[in-house]
Amino acid sequence: MANPTLDALRYARGWMRIASGVPGAGIAIEGVTLGDDAGTLSASRYRPVSGSGPRPGWVLLHGATRPGHEHTAIVRFAAALAGAGGDVIVPEIRAWRRLELDPAPALRALKIAAGHMCSDPGVRPGGVVLVGLSFGCPQALIAGADLAARGLVRGVLGYGGYHDLLDTVRFGLTGQFRWKGRTGYLRPDPYGRWVVAANYLHRIPGYEGAEDVSRALGQLAAAAGDHGFMSWEPSSDPYKAELIESVSVENRELFRLFAPDAAQDPEPGRAREMAFLLTEAARTTHPQLELAGALDGRSLPPVRLIHGRQDHLIPFTETLALERFLRRRADVAATVTDLFAHSGEAGRSATRILEAGRFLGAIRGAMALHAR
Repeated sequence: MANPTLDALRYARGWMRIASGVPGAGIAIEGVTLGDDAGTLSASRYRPVSGSGPRPGWVLLHGATRPGHEHTAIVRFAAALAGAGGDVIVPEIRAWRRLELDPAPALRALKIAAGHMCSDPGVRPGGVVLVGLSFGCPQALIAGADLAARGLVRGVLGYGGYHDLLDTVRFGLTGQFRWKGRTGYLRPDPYGRWVVAANYLHRIPGYEGAEDVSRALGQLAAAAGDHGFMSWEPSSDPYKAELIESVSVENRELFRLFAPDAAQDPEPGRAREMAFLLTEAARTTHPQLELAGALDGRSLPPVRLIHGRQDHLIPFTETLALERFLRRRADVAATVTDLFAHSGEAGRSATRILEAGRFLGAIRGAMALHAR
């Protein structure tokens, strides 16, 4: 029988030991190939070297990032789960590594990976737990509703996800979010707006001629992932100066709206207008980007949500809104912690011990999904 408290402590120990993102001794990692009639995809699988008997199965879905399933935070997360006794598979979403925000490849990958794990005698029967990270969180929930009905999924864990696309895109352009009846501000990570604009700016009616801006912003986001520079620091400015040369003169002001010098934020009025236009283009192009329109009244398995309060890419209020939305559809609980930002740890907190206890409780709740 699973012991969620012990598993959470083992996870925390593994997370601390693997601070560099390189799994330590005791974890076996292998590359695997998964597929269906439509083709194959690559994945990484993490398992403990020792122990026997069927292990809890986990399927992790990475976000829209160039490293994809090889992202340092993903490797650390998967290895920590394996260190807690889990059997973990992380499929590669090639489109998302190209920063293309099409949900379809991810939904297909989750279906294939969950089926693969559930047919493995080394994985505990009763279904796997899907884990959706960042942009992947809504897709894990959508897939979870379908796969749970088929006995392949027993629960979903979402980390750093979003609920309302407009609120998320608006935050990426303005840094504003609503909290306790007031408007809060946290400087947004420009990477998010670069990726969104790369996908949808030229799809806005009247902006069809802005493909050069979309392309340049996509290259800027890719460069941030490939070269590791922080998107809001001065080290990003030389890349902007180079890429703006590929944009037509009449479109350069539009490029600067999304990618001003690092010391500046987008002009607020124009940013709010553009957030609405981008969101409408995204909803038209990919309706399954938002959970509300994709569930079609279906119920979900138990859901656990975690979000870092210092997340500069997606505000923590999105996870709280997601929890409210899911209350009538699932057994759901959400935890917001000061320990983390989006994909890494936040600065030191004055209440670090209290926050560590809160985060450990959230991990225990996730581990308990396998005890049901």
